[in-house]
Amino acid sequence: MRLRGQIALSAAFAIVGLLEICGVAGASLSSGIHVSSGRTPDCVPLSTPAARADSALDRVFSDQLGPGWIGGDATYSTELPNGQEAFVFSDTLIGTAAPDGSATFSGLAHNSELVGRLPRLRADYGGTFAAPQPLIPDSNGNGDQWEVSATYVEHGEQLVFVNEFSPQAGPFARFTGRVGIAVLRLTRHGTPSFSSLVPLPSDPLTQWGNAVVQNNGYTYVYGSVSSTATGVFSGMKVARVPRGASLRTGEWQYWNGTGWVAGEENAETIPTVNELTGVVTQDGSMGYEAVSMPPSVVSGTTADLSYSCSPEGPWSAPVPVYSVPQIQGLPGQVAYIPTFHPELSRPDVRVISYNVDTTDGMSPLQEDIHGYQPRFVVLRSRRRSVDPVPPAETPEASVPLLLPVLAALLMIGVVAMHRRRLADRRRVTAAVDRSARAV
Repeated sequence: MRLRGQIALSAAFAIVGLLEICGVAGASLSSGIHVSSGRTPDCVPLSTPAARADSALDRVFSDQLGPGWIGGDATYSTELPNGQEAFVFSDTLIGTAAPDGSATFSGLAHNSELVGRLPRLRADYGGTFAAPQPLIPDSNGNGDQWEVSATYVEHGEQLVFVNEFSPQAGPFARFTGRVGIAVLRLTRHGTPSFSSLVPLPSDPLTQWGNAVVQNNGYTYVYGSVSSTATGVFSGMKVARVPRGASLRTGEWQYWNGTGWVAGEENAETIPTVNELTGVVTQDGSMGYEAVSMPPSVVSGTTADLSYSCSPEGPWSAPVPVYSVPQIQGLPGQVAYIPTFHPELSRPDVRVISYNVDTTDGMSPLQEDIHGYQPRFVVLRSRRRSVDPVPPAETPEASVPLLLPVLAALLMIGVVAMHRRRLADRRRVTAAVDRSARAV
């Protein structure tokens, strides 16, 4: 046994020596050539995904002719327990539309849903067609309204993050600092209905729920930090709560720059170039991917991707992957709030949406309501690549074949050498015996 072990050990050292002679780097028997998983050490893919417009999903919304929902923004989504899809919207135009996009409005609901099995969706909002009201009412008065963010299902109820805004002069409302989770009651075949609202700890600058991702037993919730007065974006905060405990606000923890602690006031602002409005886990547990647009909706003409190895960052610089096309006949076009739709995606193909609107008021939308409907994009991962191999190294494909061949040849050589030594020893012994007999 000891001899066989020595032979095996000698063969192993010999293989390592020959691999070094052949130019194969590494101090172990495994190949020293680095075959990339398709990402760099900071979890950034070696290549950006290929992007194209998803005309089929676009048509699901452009075909909404009413009476009812004919346009809205935000467009977060989730799958309901009964297999239906739910899309939540902020400001929603209620009315009727013609296939060419010309529309007549009966009113505006500050939030709503479209629910059903694709492509057949039905509108879900409060009030009536003639006098629409928000699906999630705001009892604060003063004309304030809840704008929606991320949504998901927990314990058989649909949860929707909401941030309160107050109307003011100009195209954008003012964030009031109030944040909550709206709870929608679900039935087997009916549309979701508002049940209650759970307030969340908040501050005057942070809108929570812009993005949500679930992983490692936690729900991670992202909040964007912007100046109420100027609207200047500062960065993101991130919180986590055990999965299934979203409504138990005492269990929330916040990233303070070094660890997870209690208290929203301890949340650290994470520097990011853009506001992250969608976050998902990367394929193969290789970190996290975020989608965003440049901070100004007026100049935001690309959908960008950023990457991180952990939910709290640091996040890589955003990389544009899709250029938003100009909608013909829509003056003052703006694009904003891109987000992921994980339930419509698969590992190598991710679905995102973004919203469009106009800064020129309602008249352009009456002429073509398609200028206030979500647009969808498919991101397809490119084939994973292999890191460049230095010229002195053996090509990747030959290494697995080279190892067993070298091992076999070396084993044969060592055994043959051992047999020759035994034969030489026998000849020497025989010669000594003959000399002894002669004496």
